[in-house]
Amino acid sequence: MRLRWGWMQRILPLVCAAMMLLSSVAMAAEDMRFVDANGATGYYVDVATISFKSANVVDVNIAVIKAKENRRFIYAVEFDRENATYQIFQSTVQAYDTKEVIETCAENGGPQPYGISSPMKSMVDFIFQFPHNDS
Repeated sequence: MRLRWGWMQRILPLVCAAMMLLSSVAMAAEDMRFVDANGATGYYVDVATISFKSANVVDVNIAVIKAKENRRFIYAVEFDRENATYQIFQSTVQAYDTKEVIETCAENGGPQPYGISSPMKSMVDFIFQFPHNDS
């Protein structure tokens, strides 16, 4: 019995530390702001993740919420305002009501164009109008 307790004394603190670290990452504060809607589909920008790479290029997390389907689609995106393109680097599908992750996928497609009436354009306009620090 002594051997088991000694093992637990060494491992338990490591397990607890790992759980705290992982839960803090999972519970990282979102600051989703409503941008646009089309029927029961809402488009949001996580302003806590806005990261300008240049004057016209920004990395950000966005969400598309489909209320009737109880789904929340989170995308890590790079927007290029000058070229009117976006590129998705990662996507996560969640149950909207519980935030349970259903699927996560790394994307490898290239930049895609967005049109003037696209919800992507609305998000780009919102992001570039949102107060930010240029430094």
